[in-house]
Amino acid sequence: MDKNSFIGVFDSGVGGLGVVNTLLKILPTENYLYVADSSNYPYGTKTEEEIKKFSERVVWHLIGKNVKAIVVACNTVSSVAIPRLKEIAGEIPVFGMIQSGSKLALRVSENLKIGVISTPLTAKSHAYKKEILRLNKNAEVLEVGSQELVNLVEDGNQSNKYAYTLAQRKLSGIIESGADTLILGCTHFPFLYKVVKKVVGNDMKIVDPAYGVGNELKNYLQNRNLLSESEDPTRLFFTTGDKQTFLEKAKIFLNIDVKNVKHLDI
Repeated sequence: MDKNSFIGVFDSGVGGLGVVNTLLKILPTENYLYVADSSNYPYGTKTEEEIKKFSERVVWHLIGKNVKAIVVACNTVSSVAIPRLKEIAGEIPVFGMIQSGSKLALRVSENLKIGVISTPLTAKSHAYKKEILRLNKNAEVLEVGSQELVNLVEDGNQSNKYAYTLAQRKLSGIIESGADTLILGCTHFPFLYKVVKKVVGNDMKIVDPAYGVGNELKNYLQNRNLLSESEDPTRLFFTTGDKQTFLEKAKIFLNIDVKNVKHLDI
């Protein structure tokens, strides 16, 4: 495998750009290829079969680009499709948000009471609860889903008054449960960090699974001598939706300048 090959990253929209931001901090010299399956956004309200179909098509595309690793920058996909995607990818490693986020939350929680805010489908699947309890059967997990909060971020309204009111309403049960840790179980939600922190207060730790994924990916590449040696790393961006809309959102959500994006028909 070529160490300078791309790392493939995908999500249903712009939420995964937050994961890209994190990866750029941890692995700044890597080459990245990002796919936003915007024409099928939102994934969080789709059926499991639809999610699997959409994500399989993206993964086949990434395999065709000879990527050296795939990051599923979407908790919804991670909750229902990871086993199938790993099967398709074969020797190419596939990193999911839920597995990494669960490990990170258990590492920082002191009372083992963990809350999760996610999309409705991720909450309904109980993917975080299953993974956390698999790792530690003594943990308590409370899951809450909100497509409205996802949509606020996708539309670029992550810091308005309604975002605070909605977050307050959605997180009240987790706060009252006595949880000391909250997992941002959707890649859109780190963009709501300030709003969420204001709602839950300083005593609750907030976990962004992207950091867990980034560190696991770095360890994987280091152990296999696959860290990129690119002096001028390439970042490619594709969307199955409208290119101009993606570019406008990328300027808001990404910490690097995106000069162009290509339309992807898959």
